[in-house]
Amino acid sequence: MSPRSRGRRGDRRRPSDTRRARRREDGRAGRPTGPHTPGPGADAAFGPVGGPGAGAAGGPGEGPSGHPAAEFADEVLAATPQLTALTSPLQAEGFVSSVIGTWWQLPSQAFGPTLVAEARRAGDAGAVALLHGLAALAEPRVAALARAALDGLDGLTSGDGQDTPAWAGSLGSAKVERCLAVTEDLGDNTQYILVCAYPDEEPHALVVLVDHNLGGIAKDLWATDRAADLEAQARSTVAADPDLTLTEIDPADAKIRLGEAFAATDEAVEPPLGESFRDLRAVLLSRLRTLPDGGSVPEPPPWPDARRAALVEDFAASPEAAELSPADAEGARAFAKELVDFGCEYDGGQPLRVSPVKLEGFLLGWLPRTGLLDRRYVDAVPSVLQAWVRYAGRRNGLSTTSVDGVLAAVRAFVPRFAETYDDPSAWGPARTAVESLLADLDPDQDNADEVFERRMFALDRVPAPGFDVTDDDAVANLVADDLRAGSGDSEDAEYSEDAESLEDAEPTAREVAARTAVVRHLWFDDPPEVWATARRLLDAGYARADVLAALAFALAEAAAEGDAKSVDAVRLRAALDALPGSWKPSRPESPQP
Repeated sequence: MSPRSRGRRGDRRRPSDTRRARRREDGRAGRPTGPHTPGPGADAAFGPVGGPGAGAAGGPGEGPSGHPAAEFADEVLAATPQLTALTSPLQAEGFVSSVIGTWWQLPSQAFGPTLVAEARRAGDAGAVALLHGLAALAEPRVAALARAALDGLDGLTSGDGQDTPAWAGSLGSAKVERCLAVTEDLGDNTQYILVCAYPDEEPHALVVLVDHNLGGIAKDLWATDRAADLEAQARSTVAADPDLTLTEIDPADAKIRLGEAFAATDEAVEPPLGESFRDLRAVLLSRLRTLPDGGSVPEPPPWPDARRAALVEDFAASPEAAELSPADAEGARAFAKELVDFGCEYDGGQPLRVSPVKLEGFLLGWLPRTGLLDRRYVDAVPSVLQAWVRYAGRRNGLSTTSVDGVLAAVRAFVPRFAETYDDPSAWGPARTAVESLLADLDPDQDNADEVFERRMFALDRVPAPGFDVTDDDAVANLVADDLRAGSGDSEDAEYSEDAESLEDAEPTAREVAARTAVVRHLWFDDPPEVWATARRLLDAGYARADVLAALAFALAEAAAEGDAKSVDAVRLRAALDALPGSWKPSRPESPQP
C-alpha cells in the first residue's frame, strides 16, 4: 500500500459520492420561477405549460403580503387560464407538476402552503383546478392542505359561473399497468418505462433514466401519450442489439428501485438532470404511490477483504495479465486492488463492471483525488487497465464488440492519467495534506513507507496542507493537542489516583518543549538511532505515549548543561541504548511489559 494511501482511506466519497443535496444558506437564496415549459425530452401530450417568469429572490416564512412566496402564488394563479384550457388530465398533471417542480429542493417550505392558501382565497375555476392538481401530485403536507381547501369551498364552481374542468376529478387516478426495464451489458444506465392509464383513457408512458455511474440517481425523465408506439420501438431496438436486454419487472419491485433512484437524486450535489426532469418529477412520484408495496430488490453480494484479494490474485494469474511486461506486472496487483475496492464500495458491489464512463471517472477523477496508487506504478496503468478490461470482459461474458469499444475509449483517455495524477488541482484535501507531509522526500534515496510511518508516529496525524516543521508555533500547537488527546494512553495513567482527570490536563510548557524536540529528531531522522529506539520499544510492547516520553527523557539526559537544544551525539546514543531501564517514569515501580 502506498504510504500516501494510508492517510486517505477515509476520503472515499461517492461520486454522486457519495451526496447530500446542496442547500442554500438561508431562505433568501432562491425562489420558484413559475411553471416551466417542458424541454425537448417532454412530449407534446402535456400541452403548452409555459408560465410566469422569474422574480426576485425568495425566503422563509408562510407568505405574507409582499413575501416572494405570495408573489409566486399570484404569478401561478394568473397562469391558471392555461390550465383550465387544457383538454386532458395528463396535460393538466404536466402543468401542476411543473409548478411543484419550481420549489423542489428550495430551503423555504412556504411556497406550497402559500399557493394553497391563495388558491382557496381566489376560489375561481382555475384556482379550484390547481387545488385538485396539488391534492393529487404534491408532497403529503401540501396535498393534505389542498384537500382541506377543497373541502372548505362551498362548491367546485367559480364565482363567475365557469365550471371546473371535467378532468379535475381524474387527476392522480392513473394506474401503472406494467413496468419495463431496458438494460445494457456495460451497466451504465437502466431505462424504466412505466405504461400507465387513466380510467377509459388510452395508455401513456413515463420513462426514467437511472445513471449507475452517478450512484444510481434518476437522471432524466420524459413522457408520451403514445405508449404503444414507444413500447414497440423499445422492443424493436432491443431485438436488434444483442447488448441490450428488455425485461418486465414486478410493479412492487419497480416501486423500490425507482424510489431509491429518486431518493438518490434528492441527496445528490448538483446532479446533471435532463431538462424535463424537474417538470415531471411530481407526476412520476404520484404514479409510484399507486404501486403495491411488498417488493424486493436483491442486495449485491458482500465483498469482504479476502474475496477482494482473491479477485486481485485471479487477475494477476490470468492469461490477460500474463501478457504484461515484467515492469508492468509489478503494478498489476496494486492497480487492480484499487479498482476492485472502488467497484465494491461505490459501484454497487460490481468490481468487474467495465465501461468507458466508469473507468474514466475512476482513472481521471477518483485516483488523482485520493492518491491511493503508489506513484511508482503510474506508468504501468495504461497496459494494466487494458489487460483488466479484457479480463473483466471475459469474466462477464461481454461481446467482442463491447470489449473492443471499451478498449478504444480507454486508449483515448488513458494518456492523460499520469499528468492528471500529479496535478495538485485534481487532488482532494486529504491527499493534499499527505503530499505536504512527504514533500521533501528524495524519491531516489528515501523510502516513502518508512518516512510516512516515522512522521505519523511523531505527530499521530496528517498535518494540514502547508505544514512547516521548522515553524516552532505550528509544531508546538500540534504537540500540545497530541499531549491533551493522549494523556490517558500512557501506562502511567493506569496508576494515577485520578486517571480520568489526565485526559483534560493542560500540558506544561516543559512537556511541550520536550515532546517538540522528539518530533524534530524523528521528523528528520537525525540521528537514526532515535527512530530505531522507538521501534525497539514499540516492539517490546510499550504504548506510543510512553515511547515518546522515554525518548524525551533520553534527549534530556544528552542535552548540554544550560542548553536544552544542544544534544551531545555520543551521550544521546548512550542514553538511547540505556532505554527503557534508565527511564524514570512519574509513577513508582513502573512494570515492564
